[in-house]
Amino acid sequence: MKPWKTLGLLLLGVFSAGSQAQTNQYAIEGRVTYAASYNLGRWEGVNTSVRGTVRWNSQSGEASGQVCVDLGRFDSGNPLRDADARGVFDVNRFPQSCLELERLLQTGEDAVLSGTLEISGTRRAVRISGKLTREGSGYRFVGAFNTSFSEWRLTPPSLLFLRVNDPVEVRLEARAILR
Repeated sequence: MKPWKTLGLLLLGVFSAGSQAQTNQYAIEGRVTYAASYNLGRWEGVNTSVRGTVRWNSQSGEASGQVCVDLGRFDSGNPLRDADARGVFDVNRFPQSCLELERLLQTGEDAVLSGTLEISGTRRAVRISGKLTREGSGYRFVGAFNTSFSEWRLTPPSLLFLRVNDPVEVRLEARAILR
């Protein structure tokens, strides 16, 4: 083989290896908010206990790890409503809800987070569409999805003739801090 061809193949190999994105590990912290309604009004519950550790390859989108939230820590501003929520989730048996990440695909700032979410013993595949922005050496993700009580085999809370409506919007705001 001629020397210039050998040099060309060597440089191609070096640049190809260097251009492949590596998988980085991130500490996750954030909050999840649900927006629910019944015939006479609408409210939100906020939970700032979102924590986890994930690995993500920004080139391939492959992700792994787990992000969890303590189900007993939702605050809607109404202690009775929050007690009902703890009952619906059966927090004594299922204190946490966890998302096992599988993929995070990004196109510009648009991103889709995919994984398996477990709520009160029921596991389902979810896709959360949102925005992913760079923050220093980490990222910020803001996304949402709609769901229903029946998807999780949960009974919606009710009071007299009022029942919480489906769907419920779930919003996730998370910071990923490079470890």
